[in-house]
Amino acid sequence: MSIASYVPYAQIVSSSAAAIGLFFTAWQFWRSRKTTTLQNLQEFFKSVIEREAALAHAADGDKKRHAFVEYLDFLEVYSAAVIGGLFIGVAKELVRDKLIDSIITLERAPQWHDEIQKSVTSVVAYKYLIEFSAKHKKVLDFRRQHPSMIAGTSP
Repeated sequence: MSIASYVPYAQIVSSSAAAIGLFFTAWQFWRSRKTTTLQNLQEFFKSVIEREAALAHAADGDKKRHAFVEYLDFLEVYSAAVIGGLFIGVAKELVRDKLIDSIITLERAPQWHDEIQKSVTSVVAYKYLIEFSAKHKKVLDFRRQHPSMIAGTSP
């Protein structure tokens, strides 16, 4: 047999190797995405805890107000991330749930309502937080009516 007669076999082998390589690359991408999602979730919950702790432990009025505005900004960023589709699957569900709980907790804290108004400095301030609230109005209404559904509360 001449070398030319082996060309079809070489093409089959190289095509098979390319397909296997493509499959392996897709599998690695899928695993990497899952790892990244977990890291993003861990970072989100770590940041929530830090922001809530900073607010709870702020000593005076100015530090407390600063911590509160940072918390609102944090909620705004993650509302934008959920609306923008940056989270998917379980990550989206968990972040969405925490945002809803946070919104209801803020609604139930009248001492902060004036500070929320003061922190609105433009027409786009908290745009995504407002959009998130509108988009999840039914869930927010349900949780408002059922306080035991909010994280950190007992029935």
